[in-house]
Amino acid sequence: MPNMTWLADVLRQGGLKVQEEGGWQTRGHGEMGDVRGILLHHTAGPAEGNYPSLNIVRDGDASLPGPRAQLGLARDGTWIVIAAGVAYHAGKGGPWESVPKDEGNEYMIGVEAESVGTHPDWTPEQLDSYPRGVAVLLRHVHQPASRAIGHKEWAPERKSDPAFWPGDMDGFRKEVERHLSGQGGPAPAPPQPGPGEPQPGGREFGTWGTGVKVHSEPKLDSPVVHTINGPTKVTVDFQQRGDLVNTDGFSNPWWAHIPQFNGFMTNIYIDHPDSLLPGVPQR
Repeated sequence: MPNMTWLADVLRQGGLKVQEEGGWQTRGHGEMGDVRGILLHHTAGPAEGNYPSLNIVRDGDASLPGPRAQLGLARDGTWIVIAAGVAYHAGKGGPWESVPKDEGNEYMIGVEAESVGTHPDWTPEQLDSYPRGVAVLLRHVHQPASRAIGHKEWAPERKSDPAFWPGDMDGFRKEVERHLSGQGGPAPAPPQPGPGEPQPGGREFGTWGTGVKVHSEPKLDSPVVHTINGPTKVTVDFQQRGDLVNTDGFSNPWWAHIPQFNGFMTNIYIDHPDSLLPGVPQR
């Protein structure tokens, strides 16, 4: 059984922004051994989006099943908790410190940080959050900054990640050590969203369609509190079964609660193929 069910709480207690993927506590390829290090990656994913690599990191594909890391790091500095058990992220490499050759998956937490990997594109939020979060994790497992290792150090003949980090891996570890020694200061307060902007505490989606009604309750006859007039980014903090909606060739009884508009919209107009949104709590 996956055993690192402390990940989300520890990161939050360290002042980091955290998003939990549904089912992460039971996701993984068995139990981890004792954690002996943290293996750092970049996703080599798309240039646009906050964490567009989520599906491949969480679910994998025919070439390698997911999870491919326990944690993701989005461009806005949010830590995405994906799995509590073993993830397939290290591959052949090592040995390194006390991690045996080719056994990185069993003894190292994997972090896939969003970056194209072909040129410097680390955001200011990632430059702060990546070493800060790694320090929080290392402190919890009683390991020093030297136990943060790049994938390119584990497997130098075949890997280059994380690429283009300022100061490379030595610079990264210096930042981790600064936080471990208490010199890093508290995490900066995230900017407060304005009216109509996605709010923290949920999962972000896009919408489709025009004239989409947001109701005060998940009922078609409840008051309309807002109208979405075109594709919009929204945060969904929970979903709830309500009136069955039949429209545009779709039928769905599930409604998404949108805190930025303080109301509910049918899941039909959330731009996702599933009728029940993944990673979003149900009420």
